Amino acid sequence: LPLVPFTLQTMFCMLAGLLLGPKYGAASQGLYMLMGLVGIPVFTGGGGLSSIFMPSFGYVVGFVACAWVTGTLRQRMSAALAGVAAVYIFGLVHLYLIVNFWMPGNGMPLMKVLSVGFFSTIGGDIIKAFISSVIVLRIRKTTVFSGI
Repeated sequence: LPLVPFTLQTMFCMLAGLLLGPKYGAASQGLYMLMGLVGIPVFTGGGGLSSIFMPSFGYVVGFVACAWVTGTLRQRMSAALAGVAAVYIFGLVHLYLIVNFWMPGNGMPLMKVLSVGFFSTIGGDIIKAFISSVIVLRIRKTTVFSGI
């Protein structure tokens, strides 16, 4: 997809929050963001401080919020969906600002931003929220994450 790549990252953000809790889940995503900002090529476009100006960077910030929200709510699929909402809030605001105020060209109207950064990906993220919830229910039946 143009500007916003399709990945499984949102699913792992949800899993981080649901399995590790708000503090450790958000910290894991913050570490991922920090790794990319210091130059380790973990982002779709590589890494480095210039990544802040990539149209999809707001979603990376949203990953931290997603893990915190899902870790705080933690009980149902609604927690995963709330985490997805956090990703989209940060991602869409950043995408709109970058394409309209940073990137050269005529900008992009709000409906186009929503089409590119939300409508084209929300279906997959709802499915990933469901899958994350199922995975967590199965893992919680074990003792793997009982101490967290």
